[in-house]
Amino acid sequence: MQNKFSHALLIAVMLSFAVPSFAASPRIIMNGDAHVGEQLVLAVDASGIPSNGSVAWSVSPTTGLNPDRILFRAGGRECAFIPLDTQPVKVTAYFMDRNGDEVSSTETLVTPKEFQVDIAVVVERPLTLWDSAKRSNYVLSPDILLANSPVRIRASLQPDFRGQHSFKWTGDAATALMSQDKDDIYIRRGSVGESEISVTAFNASGTRLGSGESRVVITLPVATYEESSREREAWQNWQRAQSLWESQNYAEAVEMAQRANNLSPRDTEIAEGLRAMNTNYARYTRAQKLREDAVNFDANGAYDDALKNLRTAQVIWPLDNGQASIQAEERKVNEYRIRQQEANWLRDTASAYDNENMYEDALEYYGKSIAVMSSDAVSDRIERIRNRLTLIADADRYAGEGNTLEREGDLQGALNRYAASVQSNPDATLRQHIEELQSVISRRERQAATLNREGQDLMRRNQNQEALRRFTESMNVWPTDTARQRLQQLRNIKLAQDAVIRGPEDFGIGTKIDAQKIIQEADELYAQGNIDGAAELYRKAQTISPSNQMREWVARLDAIIKERNAVNAANRQISEANALFKAGKTKEALDLYRQSLNTHKNAEIEDFIKRQGN
Repeated sequence: MQNKFSHALLIAVMLSFAVPSFAASPRIIMNGDAHVGEQLVLAVDASGIPSNGSVAWSVSPTTGLNPDRILFRAGGRECAFIPLDTQPVKVTAYFMDRNGDEVSSTETLVTPKEFQVDIAVVVERPLTLWDSAKRSNYVLSPDILLANSPVRIRASLQPDFRGQHSFKWTGDAATALMSQDKDDIYIRRGSVGESEISVTAFNASGTRLGSGESRVVITLPVATYEESSREREAWQNWQRAQSLWESQNYAEAVEMAQRANNLSPRDTEIAEGLRAMNTNYARYTRAQKLREDAVNFDANGAYDDALKNLRTAQVIWPLDNGQASIQAEERKVNEYRIRQQEANWLRDTASAYDNENMYEDALEYYGKSIAVMSSDAVSDRIERIRNRLTLIADADRYAGEGNTLEREGDLQGALNRYAASVQSNPDATLRQHIEELQSVISRRERQAATLNREGQDLMRRNQNQEALRRFTESMNVWPTDTARQRLQQLRNIKLAQDAVIRGPEDFGIGTKIDAQKIIQEADELYAQGNIDGAAELYRKAQTISPSNQMREWVARLDAIIKERNAVNAANRQISEANALFKAGKTKEALDLYRQSLNTHKNAEIEDFIKRQGN
């Protein structure tokens, strides 16, 4: 017996059954279809078991893996195991008598199948879009799915799996697999199209139960859905805005209407409604401002202005009590008109002077106004003007001191005084000059540092005379302790007589005052007829303090110089040609005459060439 069943699993179970020993046609009974990964139970017909006999089972896979967890139950009448793949498994039942001799056997070939894995989209709530024409929502078909939004996918086993199972999902490159919840998974595709989804099922031991795949079609672009949502929200906001407007919450209504228009700028009804609302709100706010100003005017005794504002406000945005307010203000005007007439005229005149910055005249008329009718506001204004005049005087003094220091070359001192001036009396022009002066100082400091480094390098190479020139130039550009110390070290070195010591202007670093000095020197040279020297100085001034006027003037001088040089060169060629012509060298002379025309046009030379027949 051992040799007979050595190739397969064999277990004999001794049984004592009160059944006939001559039972025939034993057979193996399955409890259902065989599926991979799920326990299969096989049983034998008890009538085929000899009296006091036993059953032995043989489970032998024809190919593939051995079955898993082979169990024998019901005293050996049942054999249970879990197929691990779809390869056929041969199961044999041997019936033994009480002596262990085989009486008969039966076998069956079990071919396991994988479970069918179905994939379905779970639609919890169909999508809705906004019908802007009907101003209502409409529900989309459940099969319409939204791009870039989680889509719930559910897997199920057919038939039902008896036991614990799990799913492993995969998707194409364009599909993101999000969170998984038991048999469900959430996917997301950024754009419309088909998502290829695959799933594989496993039992608790990791045996593959089956797989399935499906195409999930995403048909609704997220931009379309978002635009629909915006249009829906826009219309809801517009309805709230209208309600707010009717309840006279105008500011909130306009803000809500603007939100609606921002959400759906193409909605003409909202856009036109917003424009009308803005127009009315502007009228309302203007009227409100006029009424608020009227209250202030009235508190300060400016009844005429208050009355004017109230009347204008009532035209722009009428109120139920608006006319009563106007009549009350008219009575005040009539009561105080005579006494205020002169005071108002004097005050208005003073205010006009005040607005034109003619402070002394303003003080005079404010004083006359108070003499006629006292006013705390006018008194305060007088005090502010006096303080203002004091600050202006201080600012003028600081600015004058700064200008003097700048002309003397003390740029840092000038900068400090200018800063004090603008602190007393802000002045945009002077503030700009301060910025320019700070830039000049910064550039001079950098240039001085560069000259110091050059001087130190020259000292290391024992070129002390040239180093002395660099340190001297550094002190000219911007004095520093470093340059002073180096000059002290080189005090025994003398500069060459022809040494040129450069100043800030030679590096294009200067103030407007420096530029003005250079322009004065250039003007003197120009008056003496030295156009070349004047142009060079004008260019230097332009480098220091650029201006369109100076740029145009330099361009004119350059044109004059160019014209003069061309005339002189042509004249030299003409003189040489004249000499050749007198010597009888007509051809050479005519060639040179023609060259002179290329240098500078000359009508007489052109006529002369024509008369020569060439």
